[in-house]
Amino acid sequence: MTKIDNSVSLGNIQRAEIGNNAKAALVLRIHADSSENTTVSGASMLVPLPVNEGTSAIINESNRCGRIILNSLTSEVGMKNRGLAPHSDMTGFNWSKVPVILVEMGFLSNPDEDRKLSDANYQAKLARALADGIAEAVK
Repeated sequence: MTKIDNSVSLGNIQRAEIGNNAKAALVLRIHADSSENTTVSGASMLVPLPVNEGTSAIINESNRCGRIILNSLTSEVGMKNRGLAPHSDMTGFNWSKVPVILVEMGFLSNPDEDRKLSDANYQAKLARALADGIAEAVK
């Protein structure tokens, strides 16, 4: 974990370096999405594009893990699978030397998903699905 205290503010380079220094098998960043369209729903998985030597070395494993974890999340929770979303503009990806992915676990701009994301039981369901996907991806 890169952050266990909300009073601590880490930059994306610092987060990438924590994963790099730990020689992590996978760095998973957890987010919730937003859209001007309040009916958009579901989960997506952001993955790096090969923009430098580091991302070129981790792209295949990042994509493989991202696909497995996203499929686990969406099938276990019963949410729309919005697929992999490659990005070249994310500092946390571009500084990473270990596989890295960012899951968008729903849309805060969608009133139904926002309500679910605030519910402890739903959060536990999301956490279990992510854990199952991670276990499958890194075995």
